[in-house]
Amino acid sequence: MSILGYPAHLADAARRTFIQNCIASDQPRMDSVVFPEGVKVESDLPYAEGLPLPAPLAPDSVSEGSALCSSERNLDIYTPDNAKEKEVFLLIHGGAFVYGCKELDKEFGMHLALRSGITVANMNYRLLPGTDLQGILQDIFAAVSFLNERGFTTFHTIGDSAGGYLCVLTAILMNNKEAREKCGITDFNCNVRCESTHPICGDFRESPRKFAGIYFDPQKKMPAFIYNLFEAVKEFGCPSVVVTTGDQDMMFKQNYWFVDRLTTMDHPFRYYCATSTEDRPMHHVFSIVHPTWPESIASMDLTCTVIKELEKQRDLD
Repeated sequence: MSILGYPAHLADAARRTFIQNCIASDQPRMDSVVFPEGVKVESDLPYAEGLPLPAPLAPDSVSEGSALCSSERNLDIYTPDNAKEKEVFLLIHGGAFVYGCKELDKEFGMHLALRSGITVANMNYRLLPGTDLQGILQDIFAAVSFLNERGFTTFHTIGDSAGGYLCVLTAILMNNKEAREKCGITDFNCNVRCESTHPICGDFRESPRKFAGIYFDPQKKMPAFIYNLFEAVKEFGCPSVVVTTGDQDMMFKQNYWFVDRLTTMDHPFRYYCATSTEDRPMHHVFSIVHPTWPESIASMDLTCTVIKELEKQRDLD
């Protein structure tokens, strides 16, 4: 059996090895994490109650026996004191689309809420290959609808690694009905606007013949731009982008490539590349893993600065 010409057993082996390596790296951090004070936390809110849930594409492949892999359709909300009304960050975790959970990004999300004064919604979504990319996007837009019902109308998307990919694509789709329809999001009618997107060590290109892109669209129902997000930016536009990477980020070249393409079309963006020190390596998703590092704070402050600039421009308009 194969997936788009790629042997299924090799794909599954690569996925399982990736998940095992992630758990070995993340579990010690999760065992010792210290969350900041001063944030109201609402945990495990179901955002898709009453919505149909299709049978998994691969029923026995979603759970790898770890709480760090979750396909539960729920989210947390972190609200700082005097939070801005109707404005929210949608935080989307990474994990190569096959691994992860919102808890991995909780500490970062709480610090972001405190630093920005903006509520943060930190979400789970169904993981590949238990669904496909369209299913993940349907989950994300169910979460957006849930947040809109709670009064949020102005969104900023943020995410790390695969979540960086998802936050950029979500920002594009949120603002463009045609793009949504091409991706199978046909029942979203909320009056919301995404003003900025903030990929952290993001993944912007995937191959349909390699892990994890082989799981994106096995039924070939999605547009080609899902494998190259710059093509989506060119075709449909994108809100202001803040790209964060580090000099030891395994996806540094991808991030630089994306910034270079944004430069060629004179698209509004900010770019922050953190430089490693002797005791602080600027590795993949460093600001998620170490949100109190000076470089992580600088990245968050750049995010806050861009949002303040957008607010001033909105007031002038």
